[in-house]
This record gives sequence, structure tokens and C-alpha cells, in this order.
Amino acid sequence: MRSPLLLALLVSVGVAAAQPAKPKPIAPAPASPKVPRVEIAFEKYSLDNGLEVILHRDPALPRVAVNLWYHVGPANEPKGRSGFAHLFEHLMFEGSKHVGARFDQLLESAGASNVNGTTNWDRTDYFETVPREHLELVLWIESDRMGYMIDSLTKQRLEVQRGIVKQERRQSFENAPYGRSSLALLDTMFPKAHPYHGAVIGSMKDLDAATFSDVKAFFRTYYAPSNATLALAGDFDGDEAKRLIQRYFGTLPKKAKPARRKFATPAFTEQKRVNVDEPVDLAKVSMGWITPPAFGLDEAPLEIAAAVLAGGKATRLYKKLVVEKQLSSEVDASLESNELASMFTVSAIAASGKQPADVEVALDEVLKELADKGPSAAELDRAKRRTLVDLMSSIQLLNGRDGESGRAGLLQRFNHYLGDPGYFPKYLDGLEQVTAEDVKRVVKKHLDPSHRVIVTTRPKPGKGKSP
Repeated sequence: MRSPLLLALLVSVGVAAAQPAKPKPIAPAPASPKVPRVEIAFEKYSLDNGLEVILHRDPALPRVAVNLWYHVGPANEPKGRSGFAHLFEHLMFEGSKHVGARFDQLLESAGASNVNGTTNWDRTDYFETVPREHLELVLWIESDRMGYMIDSLTKQRLEVQRGIVKQERRQSFENAPYGRSSLALLDTMFPKAHPYHGAVIGSMKDLDAATFSDVKAFFRTYYAPSNATLALAGDFDGDEAKRLIQRYFGTLPKKAKPARRKFATPAFTEQKRVNVDEPVDLAKVSMGWITPPAFGLDEAPLEIAAAVLAGGKATRLYKKLVVEKQLSSEVDASLESNELASMFTVSAIAASGKQPADVEVALDEVLKELADKGPSAAELDRAKRRTLVDLMSSIQLLNGRDGESGRAGLLQRFNHYLGDPGYFPKYLDGLEQVTAEDVKRVVKKHLDPSHRVIVTTRPKPGKGKSP
């Protein structure tokens, strides 16, 4: 039976929710009220060329979110060509054969909002939200990029975007506070042969080595209807949308669907330590564990465990390290779920004058206590509430800002990893049903201190007061 917590969070987004009848004053409350359903209604079908289509209609606002996933990320990149998927995220905004380089101008003139593209380890996506009368324009643009981007790409445009990506890497990692430490954590967690080794953005060496022929081959393999899913969410006529999708995407040639590459992710058999010297004022301690792939049995308890540990002033790490011991100025815990393996990370930035060794000891104390005793009832309730509120807030959006939140993004994410766009109610059930014992169990099982990576960021001499 679903708890009063989730009942209080239900919102209307194509949600079918039955409220329990108000009992008479002298009658007891019903023992088993009808379980409400929280669903993002959808229709899924495929074109003859293999393009998957997911439609979610909601006429509440006269806008339509278009969200196109290509099932390609670092997990699919050729050896020695890291960063290709992210490079293509940039190249796809360079124009295409029939649209030309007017992409931004056309969307801006149509009143488009939230126009972007993102890349993660397993996919690349492009999305925008437009007034409903401009849906056809966006479908034309996206289909032209899918079928004909490579026809308009020149070596000069490739060089421009290569330079932009390299500069983005410098800003995000080489020249960003704690950026080199983030790279060190990923490099140590995954061996060089693994696709998750390094950053999604790729290495400078591989970006420099990419040839025009490499780019063409990558596009022809992965940027095809058979390797893509198109999701629409919002106010549109279903029959008309299908007609337009067939018109613009159905004529693209059918290609063989590229196989998903399989990689064994080796488990940690020991604790690994890395020290990174950076020009920062405050030391930082980061810990990383490899956890099971996305949507496994332990994902929901691990998600709640992260919310118990950090994310607010009432969480364990904040209370212990920031308030009580005053060792840290900032704490964090997160679970990143991916296809080949997931990553659970915990980190703390040392307060001025505090030693990273003391921060590490305090982090271990909090983790050990959670593994030994589990969360309190209040902690568990708070963690669930915050997680569920975040999800409910997300489904009030047609498109999120990261490509995999909002209704269109969630439909895409569940479809990519599970083949089931309608998994949302089961996902909520899994989170709500997490118990204190579940959290205790997964922390003890997956966050073993003897099987992790610890990266200590040390301020360079002359920076800050920490050694």
C-alpha cells in the first residue's frame, strides 16, 4: 500500500490517481485503499527504418517538447577516439544539407526554449521546446541533421568545433578547481581499456588525432534512425504528429542497428589512493565506488543512501563534518547510474586550516555508522521525501535541462536502459519501498572501505592553509 507521503506528492500530468473515500465519523479507515497510479501516459511505435517513437500528449499548455536520443556515448567510441560522442554533440549544431547553418535563427524565430544537447556515457541527445504550431519545423530540422549533417560538414567546421571542445575541456578540468582531481578519480576507478576511463569529453590526444574520415565513419554508423529514439511531449494531435514524423524521418534510409558493445567492469580488490596537487585554497577528499549497472535491484536503496548522506543541512555528512566537527565547508554524495557500471561518490572540501586526513577519518566514521546501524526513521523519511519531490517536480516539465529529466527525458531514459518508457510508477514504488535495512545492507555491501578509490586534492605550496 502506498504511503501518505506519496499521496501528498501526486500532481496532474496524465496521472491517474484514485483518492480514498472519506470515512464516516464512526467507521474505521479502510484497511486497503485503492493504490493510486502515477504514470506518464505514452504510445510507442517504430518506423520501418528502425526509428523508435514515443508520444506523450498533454494539452495543458500549447507547447511541444522534442527530445531525440542517439544511443551512442563513450561506451561506443573506437579505441583511441575518446570524446567522439561529445564532439558530435557540437558538430550537430553546425548545420545540415537542407537547413544550412540557420539552426539557431530558425528556432529562435519560432519561439523555441531550452534548446540544447548533452552527452553522457551511454547516449547523446538533442532537445528543444516550441509552440505547438512549430512542431513541423523542429521535426524537419532534426530529421535533416540525422540524415544530412555530414553532407554539409567541412574540415574547417570540424577544426572550429574541435577547438571549442578542447577549450571546454580546459575550462572544465585542466583549469577548473578540483577538475584534475575529478579526472584522477575516473581514471583510477576504470582501467584504460574501459570506455568509462577518463571523462566523457575525451582526452586532448584523442581529440587531436580525430581525422575527417573518422568523423564520417562514426556518423554513418551511429547517427541513423535504427540507433535513435524520438520522444514528443506536450500539446499535439497524435495522428498529425505521426504523419509528420513519417514524412520527415520515414524517408531516411534504413541501416543496420549497431550492436551495443559489452565490457566487463572489473571489481575493486583493494583500496587505491591518489594525491593530486592543484592551485586551490582548500583540500578535498573524494571517494568513489563502482556499483551495479543502472536500474539494478540495489539502485533505489543506493539512491536513498546518497540522500541520507548529503543534499541538505539535516543530512549526516553535513551535520557531522560541517556543523559538529567543523572540518568541512562543503559535502556531497551521489549515485550516477550507467549501462556498464554505476558510480557512487562521496566528497568533502576541507574547511580552512583543516587537514584532509581528519576529513577522511570523519567521512569513514559516518559511512561506518550508516553501514552498522542504518538510517533513523526521520532520516529515511526525509531522504525519500526529497527524492520523490525532485521526481514530481521533474514531471511538471515537458523537457528538463539535462535531456533526461522532464517527461520526455524520463520516457527516454527508461526506454534506453529498460526498453520500457512506462517504468515511472515502478521506479517510484522502488524508492518508496526502501527500508532502513535496505540502506544499511547496500552501504555495507557496495561501499566497502577496502574496495574504493580515494583522491586527495592538496593545495599547492602557497595556496591556503592545508598542506
